[in-house]
Amino acid sequence: LFESAQDGILILNAETGSISDVNPYLIAMLGYSREEFVEKKLWEVGAFKDIKASQEAFEALQKNEYIRYEDLPLRAKNGKLVDVEFVSNVYLERKKKVIQCNIRDISERKQAQDALLKSQALLREQSVRDHLTGLFNRRYMEETLERELLRASRKQLSLGIIMLDVD
Repeated sequence: LFESAQDGILILNAETGSISDVNPYLIAMLGYSREEFVEKKLWEVGAFKDIKASQEAFEALQKNEYIRYEDLPLRAKNGKLVDVEFVSNVYLERKKKVIQCNIRDISERKQAQDALLKSQALLREQSVRDHLTGLFNRRYMEETLERELLRASRKQLSLGIIMLDVD
């Protein structure tokens, strides 16, 4: 399972933080060789170079025995940022504590989310503007009027409205 997993896996010594094993998927994902991982501390590998943050995460992991990052950018050896989900657990193996870090590439999911957000923003913009003139439409006026009436009421201000119908 370790060798064929479609997620990156690191095994760390829970006492020292040094990497004892890395699976082929993580090597391929980040471009570092096995030798560049093994026997190094997590924060000594280029992908995890934020030394202070990595050390703090390691200390939190030793204390809580679980840590999760939903969206963590790691730097591949070629300099490219890879967005990952990073989950670590502490467990016993032959009476010694070890840490297993599962690292999932979420780049495609993140790109899809970004595209969805852009589409939603575009649809929102199209729903409140006239497609010919680019001016705000009635839907925008109704949303804005409701918000401004509440604000005027809350602050006890008067409110003026100017409307123009262009045919």
